[in-house]
Amino acid sequence: MSFFSKAGEQDKWKEKYFNLLDEQEQSEVSHKKSEDSYKEKEDLLCKTIVRLTIATTGLDPLLDPHLLGIRDQLKNGINSQTLKNELEKFTTSVAQIKHTPPDQSPEAELLFDFLLQQYNTETQQNSLKLLKNKTETAKFETPNQLFIAILEAIEPDGDTSAPNSIANHIDIGIVSRQLLLLLEGIEIPSIFDQQAQTAKQLLAAPNQSATAFETILEKSFQLLLKIKQHNQSEQQDIDKFLSHITEQLAALDVSVMGASTAAIESAENRSRLDQSVSEQMEKLQLSSTNATKLEPLKGLINSRLATIAIEIKEHTQKEAIQRQKTQQQLDDLVNKIKDMESESSDLKSKLKIANNQALRDTLTGLPNRNAYNERLETELSRWKRYNSPLSLVVWDIDHFKNINDSYGHKAGDKVLLLIAKQLSDHSRATDFISRFGGEEFTMLLPNTDSQSALIVANQLRQTIEKTGFNASGASVAITISCGITEFILNDTDETAFDRADQALYQAKEQGRNRCCIL
Repeated sequence: MSFFSKAGEQDKWKEKYFNLLDEQEQSEVSHKKSEDSYKEKEDLLCKTIVRLTIATTGLDPLLDPHLLGIRDQLKNGINSQTLKNELEKFTTSVAQIKHTPPDQSPEAELLFDFLLQQYNTETQQNSLKLLKNKTETAKFETPNQLFIAILEAIEPDGDTSAPNSIANHIDIGIVSRQLLLLLEGIEIPSIFDQQAQTAKQLLAAPNQSATAFETILEKSFQLLLKIKQHNQSEQQDIDKFLSHITEQLAALDVSVMGASTAAIESAENRSRLDQSVSEQMEKLQLSSTNATKLEPLKGLINSRLATIAIEIKEHTQKEAIQRQKTQQQLDDLVNKIKDMESESSDLKSKLKIANNQALRDTLTGLPNRNAYNERLETELSRWKRYNSPLSLVVWDIDHFKNINDSYGHKAGDKVLLLIAKQLSDHSRATDFISRFGGEEFTMLLPNTDSQSALIVANQLRQTIEKTGFNASGASVAITISCGITEFILNDTDETAFDRADQALYQAKEQGRNRCCIL
């Protein structure tokens, strides 16, 4: 009786063991599902935070480093303490931001501060303070109205109602020349070429009346405003594209992080399987050592082997699902990278076109003043390093204004094109030619002293003199003068250009169609 009782007791403990084993396996499956769900939510949270940091980048320079730090932190997963520290720094920076009232104008503040320092009578001070308060609560429709109000505050007894009252307070010639230099110096988009040419002609016209000058001034300001708005629009397009690229890069970071996490999980699953199989084998070995009967041992072995087979099958299925998921992530990465390569290629082409437009004169196709400044910086560095001679030539078309006045600006444009072509076709490969502005051209001659530069310049001058040009059926003589200088010790770009400009002035004074050295 005791034998059977002992066998029954063993069966009972065996049944309890298998029940506990089943409960443990179910618990592991449930825990795994919970971990997968938590991981998916964590990935979604990371992506959401990354996109929010991208969307807010650029709102304030003080916040940008912290936003970048948060993004970098999330690439390695969520570390609660580190992320908490980053968020606390971010909160501190947000509290330090100073918000400027939308109606406050720093330029107006500076203007009135200057005026209050210059005009210190009691009447002027009171009038200017009242006007300053008015500008803070309301805006003038045009700058002209603000200027008239300022004149009234400064000179309350003056006649500001007359049309020429503003012109009486400024030198029209100086303002016109400065505006003309401004229009010559900035890069004007091709869509504004005609308006810019008209504005330049009006500013260059002599003996302007006060009324006409105000109209010219208004047109010039409107043109500059349009150019600014156009450039801002182009910059916004580039900023949007770069923001899009940044967002895609952030998405790639998250995808790579997901693929890396999947690989880690796969390695952990294999490790758990190896550990489980080892434990089962150890228990089998222990059971066989302690076994006293064959049949119970056979059943136990079969049960253990079945459990191992189930675990291997489940692991194989999970591995297949994980491989499929990882492969999908890699395919998504490849597609995203291809899209980014395509978009980057488009951006590169757009930037190349924009750079060419920024460094090229739209009429002649020659390098413009910006390109000249860039090349001059390079040549100056080479000149200082190797101590090789470097010469500068400043060209100016003779009687160009008379050609414009007599035959029209289309004829003037043809002359500019003709001169540009002759200078390009008959100069050396090492020379750098640019349209400096208006009817002025410049040449940089590396490894060339002033006497050699004079020989090159006279050859070009004679070639242009022999070039025929017809306008409105009449033969028009074209000549050109130049000033030459060689860079010397302690020279800057400005000192050398001033000497070349003075030499050009001498050439004009001596009868034009000649080259002078200074």
